[in-house]
Amino acid sequence: VKTAASDVLVALARSHFHFVMSELQSHLKVMGKVPDETVLLTLGKMARSYALWCIPFVGMTLLALRTMLSRVGSGQILRAICSVLEQWSKGVNTYFCNRDQCPFPRKGVAQFCEAIYPVFRYVVANWLDCKEEEDKQAVLGAVAAMMGVLLHEEQHQEHAWEQLLWLLHQYREVRDTSQVTKSLGYVLEMLEGVQTPIPRGTALAISTAVHHQLSDVTKEPGPAHKAVLSRCIVLQARMCPEETVVFLHSQLSGGSKAGRVAALGLLAALARSDAPAMREKLPQVVEAVRSVCNDPSAQVRRAVLEFIRELLSSGSQSCWAWDVVGHIFIEFSRTSGRLVAGGLFAWETQEDGALRALCMDILGSLDVSLRGMTKLLWPRLLQYVVPAQYSGMLLPLSHCLRALVERWERAGCKEEEEEPDAVDSQEQGRSPSECCWVWLGVVAAAPYASGERAVAALQLLQALHSTIHKALGAAWVTEIPLLLQYLEGKVWVERERLEGREGGQENAASQR
Repeated sequence: VKTAASDVLVALARSHFHFVMSELQSHLKVMGKVPDETVLLTLGKMARSYALWCIPFVGMTLLALRTMLSRVGSGQILRAICSVLEQWSKGVNTYFCNRDQCPFPRKGVAQFCEAIYPVFRYVVANWLDCKEEEDKQAVLGAVAAMMGVLLHEEQHQEHAWEQLLWLLHQYREVRDTSQVTKSLGYVLEMLEGVQTPIPRGTALAISTAVHHQLSDVTKEPGPAHKAVLSRCIVLQARMCPEETVVFLHSQLSGGSKAGRVAALGLLAALARSDAPAMREKLPQVVEAVRSVCNDPSAQVRRAVLEFIRELLSSGSQSCWAWDVVGHIFIEFSRTSGRLVAGGLFAWETQEDGALRALCMDILGSLDVSLRGMTKLLWPRLLQYVVPAQYSGMLLPLSHCLRALVERWERAGCKEEEEEPDAVDSQEQGRSPSECCWVWLGVVAAAPYASGERAVAALQLLQALHSTIHKALGAAWVTEIPLLLQYLEGKVWVERERLEGREGGQENAASQR
């Protein structure tokens, strides 16, 4: 009932805000008495729903809370007050980012910090060592939100840094560490807005804590928690890219297999970041990943492939010194080679099968519309059409090449803007192109159990017909579609009829 009543008051405030807020303030200011939990919870909801409208009431609300902190007797009231502190502090931070939209006279940062700092000091001195899990989580959210405000004022930043280290220590103290990560991400977002440099020691502590959470095999975080952890590293890298990249590189060169996988995952998150500071560090990131591309662990090599996927989807052309496309085929060939080498007694491991499937998925999902991808992919992919060890990649390879040809034709055969390294490598793709037509013809005619490769080969030949010989143009347009229809089963009935007629003639001849 109390929750429903609280929700009704918050909804009523949409049209009668000052009436509802005044009533709540009257209950909050009763001397010598801690207000009912419903009043506190409603105050928190008001700040969450109407942050900018609450700004004129920040000072009086925090002053009233300050007078009752020492009289908190139960964990239930402690959690309710922490909720108010968290939501109202976040409301102040919302005001800092949207001052122009606030209809009330402007207030300076110092005014808010002056109101929050005494409450912050009391909570830090008296509530940080609470024992109950729910109480710890509530205090954690309140402290992080108040830190976000105090970081705007230089004189309070040192105290905020100290509590940030306390926040990181909570990874060892609480059972549900997702709230710690959520609070850390909030503080880092506020830091980015304030544009305050993170002390070197604090940056190292953040990187170490986040990396440990991702590499701890005894308590693996869920997908949502992993995403927030990666977001924390990306936020930190925007403010101190050098320290972040150096730390992750150090985790690749030493440590456990799980640590290398976690570092590669975080480097992949940095690769897809659009921050200018990270774009400058991308070649350094690529070199770090390149150092572990031959790691004996299948999990590490899978993480390398996932990094390559993110790198190719980022559209960056500043780091083609490592032929990442070539590495996809090398990894595919490596896992296929072990299967072939075993002969009749070979069996496919689950890890090898997963790696080959990942290679095919990455190649098949490449976005060729990104700037520079035609120059990058065309000469390199042609090298892998002919060699037999890559025949298993023919389906995604032909799909990618056909997409490149279609894009080139839609653009009116106009040359794309020249890209460094990609242009030089164009020469590498010309030599095999002379024999790839013959190979595609052989594949199309080969008696595979499945016609998928033959269909893919013919579709690629059809797309490439203009580059073979002009005299073949007319025949190519009519003959290949018929062959495709045959292979795709559209003329299957006719084939069965013909084969049945031939079989009947052979039986008649044998009876004679």
